[in-house]
This record gives sequence, C-alpha cells and structure tokens, in this order.
Amino acid sequence: MGLLVAAVGGVAAFWIIGPDNTVRSGEQHVVGKGLAIASTPQLLDRHGPILHVEARSAGGKPVFVGVGRDFDVASYLKGVAHTSLVQLTYPIALTTQEQKGSADPLTVPANLDWWVTKAAGTGSQAIRWPIEDGPYDVVIMSADGKTAPDVQVRVGVEIPNAFLITLGVFVGGLLILALGILLIVIRRRPATPVAAPFAAPPTAQQPTAPAPFGTTYRVLAGTVVLGLVTGCSVVPERDTVTKLTRPAVSTEAGQAVIKRYNEVSTSAGRSRNEVQIGQVEGGDLVKQTRAAYAIGRNLKRPIPKPPTYTKPTFAVPEYSSYPMQFVTTEGSAVGLWQRESAGSPWLRTMAANLEKSAKLPDLTGLRPATKTDGKDLVLPPQTAATALSQYLSAEGKSPQGASFTVLPQFGKRFKDLAGNRALWTKHKLAVRVGRTYSVATPPATFITRGGEAVVLATLRDQYEVVVANNAYFFWDSGDGTAFSRPSTRYTSGLTSTTLHDVVLVVPRKGKGKIRIAAYETQMVDAGGY
Repeated sequence: MGLLVAAVGGVAAFWIIGPDNTVRSGEQHVVGKGLAIASTPQLLDRHGPILHVEARSAGGKPVFVGVGRDFDVASYLKGVAHTSLVQLTYPIALTTQEQKGSADPLTVPANLDWWVTKAAGTGSQAIRWPIEDGPYDVVIMSADGKTAPDVQVRVGVEIPNAFLITLGVFVGGLLILALGILLIVIRRRPATPVAAPFAAPPTAQQPTAPAPFGTTYRVLAGTVVLGLVTGCSVVPERDTVTKLTRPAVSTEAGQAVIKRYNEVSTSAGRSRNEVQIGQVEGGDLVKQTRAAYAIGRNLKRPIPKPPTYTKPTFAVPEYSSYPMQFVTTEGSAVGLWQRESAGSPWLRTMAANLEKSAKLPDLTGLRPATKTDGKDLVLPPQTAATALSQYLSAEGKSPQGASFTVLPQFGKRFKDLAGNRALWTKHKLAVRVGRTYSVATPPATFITRGGEAVVLATLRDQYEVVVANNAYFFWDSGDGTAFSRPSTRYTSGLTSTTLHDVVLVVPRKGKGKIRIAAYETQMVDAGGY
C-alpha cells in the first residue's frame, strides 16, 4: 500500500502537476468553422482553481482570448455560427460541436467592456483567471471578429497548494512503505523458545478469542483516510450559482461612453449628419435629433452648439440579460442609455431637461422595475404613462388628471387648441380639430431605494385638422414649414407628429401624486392629405 501511495503521489507531484501547481495540456489545434470558439457553462462547472488559457493563431494573425458571463457571451454569439467546446478530458483533449448561424462580422471583442478578463494581439495570448462560482464561458476568436479562428490552444488548471499536497502524499507513501517493511522484518524475526506450561487441550465448548484488529489493517485504514483527506482537499467545489448578474456598465466604461457621445454628437451636429448621429443615439431620440437637423437645415437656422457632458452622475442597475439600460444626470439634464445586445454599442435613447421646480429622488441603488412593484405604487408605471397620454388627449377633461401634479403649460396648450377649434368651426373651415397622445415605446422604469418609481417615457402627439368642404389648410409658420412648404395646400387634412420625452416620478400609495419632472417637445413630421 505504501508503494502504491508513493507512486501515485510521485507521479502527481513531479509529472502531472509540478512546482507551479498547474496541470497543463499539450498544444491542441482547434479550427472553428464559425467566427468563435466558446466553451459551454457545463465545461466550467466547478470553481476555485485558476484557469490558464493560451492561444496563438496558426497563421500568425491577431487572436483574442477572453472569459465572460454566460448571458453576455450567449448574447454576443446569438445567431452567429461558432464552435462550442463541450468536453475537456485528461490528458486534456477538446471535444467540439458546431453551432449553425450567420457569418456576419462580430463587434471587435477587445472593444467590449463586459469581459471578466481578456487578452488580444499578435503572437501567443494568454489569460489567467481564478474560476468563479457561476456560469462562465471561455471564448477564443480572431481579434478582428471577422474571420474563423485557426489556433493552437494550451489549457492549464492551477490548483493552489496541489504540489505540496501531492508531495505530502508521496512522502506519506514512503513512510507507509518503510513502516510496512519494518513490520515484515519484525514478523519474520524468530522468537526465543520458551517452555510452554502443560495445558489441557481445549474442549469443544471453550470459545476461541477473536483475532485483534491488526496493525496491517490499521495502516490500510490510515492510508484510505489519508487518500480521502488529501484527495478531497484538491477537488474543486461544484458551482452553486446558477444565475449571474452585473451592473449594466462600470464607471470607467460609462465615462468612455460619454466621451464617445460628446465626440460623435459634436461632429455630427456641425454638419447635421443624420447618419453619423445614429452611431451614438437610438430609439425615439435619434428621430428627434434628425428632425431637428432637418428643421435647422430647411429653415436655414444657425447651427446650435451640441450639448456635451463632462461630469455626469451614473445610476446603474444590475441585469442578467439584455437589453440593458442606465441613467445619467448632470445639472438639469437626464439621459437614458440602452444597449440592445452584448455586441451592440451603448446608445442614448432619451434626453430631457428637468422642470425648474422638479427634483428627482436619490437614484443610488436604482434597479429595474418588476411586475410586482406596480401593486405598491399610485399607478403601475406603464399605466401611469398611458394615463398621462389619456389626460392630454382629453385636453385635461379626463379623471386621469387627478393622479398627476400637472404642468402649467398644459393649460395653455389646451386653451390654444380649443380656440383654434372654435374659430375654424365657426367659419366652416374645419370639421374636426384634435390631438391624440399615445405611448410611443414601452417606458423605461426603475425603482429607487425609497420605493418610488422613475419612469422615462416618450409620448407620440398626433395633431390633425379635418378640412371642411371647399376649404384648405397649409403650414404657414413655425417648424411645420420645414417639412411642408407654405405653398402646399391640403384639402382633406392637416397633420403633424410631435414626440414628447417625459420623466415621471411615481410615489408609493398614499405618498402623494405622480410628479411630471420633465416634458420635452420636438416636432418630427408635418404635412397633410
């Protein structure tokens, strides 16, 4: 038994592991048919050891190696052809499985901010990562994200103190071996003959004493215990975390997003470049910015200085899936940023300035709202945005208004609309005059530590004048003339579309009314039929 334990410990210590506590494979040649080679979460289902991955391109091209949370990697590679690493055996051999999909280029992996660890460049690239509890993936791909990887890969697992443990097993085996040899020598030594006293032969009724638990058995039991103790001490623990979350963006990455936005929006604003602004804005906001470009260009207005942000405060919720969002505030400016997938850029999707009397609650610890949060609020978030649109559509004559602290400008808007309706109806110019509001896109809703909801929504305002017989309308002034010249006559209807960015603060039940913290307006279209 001592010889066996010594042999196992010696092989493990001096051949398999070594003084650096690392089990390494030889180089494996792996060729991906898609754009990436990625492990599955089941491949890294234990935590504790330190993972070493080294890769170099067989053709000398730049290579990327990284570790990411499974939901980030899955989003990044969704719908893209890639190779999955499904099994790793010792001596380390890799079993792969091809995943079908498109061959569209991926975002350059090194530019993404969600990797846990990464390395990219020419030559051999290596990472060293203490394996964490939870579903993580290793990704190897070409650094440009465009070509299929053809790489030589070496994998190693570093187990802390593994060399000392296996060395201890080796030394323990030698001691057991020496003890075993000593026991054999002692047993074979002839004893000094001693005259035995006369004793009657035992009768059939005399019981025989059981054999004592011998030294050999004690050594064997001790060896088994030693093997169990040392073996269990190096076996990594199985993962217990099944779902990971992370902040949508780090402060450092958020600052980089703001810096890029300032640079691109300033450049786009100087030439009113509608394509370029789409690199940093999305959703309904980019529609508003492009409309503002068109209005300024068509009406020959001076180019305004684009807003820049220098010291924003970040309110960053945690997510376990995409899309992800975060909020920035700087002075009275509020911005909403969104990333649709792990491979897409951060885009600003809403921007508004707070009303002079408005104040947002503390956004520290902001989290995405859930369906169950609505039961504790004055109105569920989606319902609050819909209620505001109904109140505006009814020109203030809706019971929904009782839930809001309405803004003073609403009254003027309702009064002007009623005056136009009365005038045009009196002179038989219009059959109907009205505005219909609706929620343009599902609002972004977050819950503060105090339990209030902050709702960032965009309302669509459809204005329509139905023209009476033998009458016509045209856009004769204002931003509408940028989309429809005054010479254009409409004999059936006059229309326009305006988007309003709204920030609502929805309190808990019994804590007051819904506050309208911001209400920004931008016409995006005008015309008729």
